[in-house]
Amino acid sequence: MAIVRDRALLLKRYPFSESSLVVHLCTREHGRVHLMAKGAYRPTSRYFAVLDFLDTLEIEWDHNPRRELSNLRAGSILQRRRAIPADPSRWFAACAMLELADLAARPAHPDPGLFDLLEAGLEGLHVGKGSADTCLIAFELRFLDSLGLAPALEACAACGGTAPPLAAPEGHDRDREGPRAAFSAGAGGRLCRSCAHDARASGRRVGTLPVQTLADALALLAAGAAAGEGLPQERIDRVRDFTGRFLDYHLETRPRTHRVFLSVPNRNAPGEAAEAI
Repeated sequence: MAIVRDRALLLKRYPFSESSLVVHLCTREHGRVHLMAKGAYRPTSRYFAVLDFLDTLEIEWDHNPRRELSNLRAGSILQRRRAIPADPSRWFAACAMLELADLAARPAHPDPGLFDLLEAGLEGLHVGKGSADTCLIAFELRFLDSLGLAPALEACAACGGTAPPLAAPEGHDRDREGPRAAFSAGAGGRLCRSCAHDARASGRRVGTLPVQTLADALALLAAGAAAGEGLPQERIDRVRDFTGRFLDYHLETRPRTHRVFLSVPNRNAPGEAAEAI
């Protein structure tokens, strides 16, 4: 039985007996680990008051590959993030990040990229780098990128060529919502007109998205939450709506933290006049 030490972020915890906890953690070098924290509520425990969400921890445990639950031996807090729970919007964004990491983290599969992404996302919420919404959007886009599922936002997802905006139908008020581009979650993102026709002919669902929404998403993916500084809330909501629905499609499930925001009609749906593809 090996003694292992690693940095960790808490994903889930469950009470066990009167004084113990079962904890699920995302570790940097060992992937997802499930541990029994015996006596976690006892002041004499070596990890008393350590196992909180949002904080970066250093933990030590007995690793036994033949056991479903290893025993936590010790723990300490490397970085406490007290500012997040004080702001409901940042707390909600942090919960959404943890839920997505919980869906992606796998036991015995080290994923330093996922750990670093989650830690950076929580730290951005803690220090106030951008609004809670833009921090969450930047995290979700980079989360998709880490899974190899980032949407094509500028070039055509199918052919790699340019994907110019579509021509507005006659009588359509383009000034009200701006130009739109063909887009298919199943085909990987933005499409040129020819590839949009091919995708639709093959049975994929093809719609349109505002070019401004795609450009805002590209800026947030490249520069992080700071790129959203000064953006009107309506534009932020459009990017968040698009990103959330794209995540839902590829994860094949709707995270609980997405349900309320995405329960309203699609904020990026075209106006009354249909776009011609």
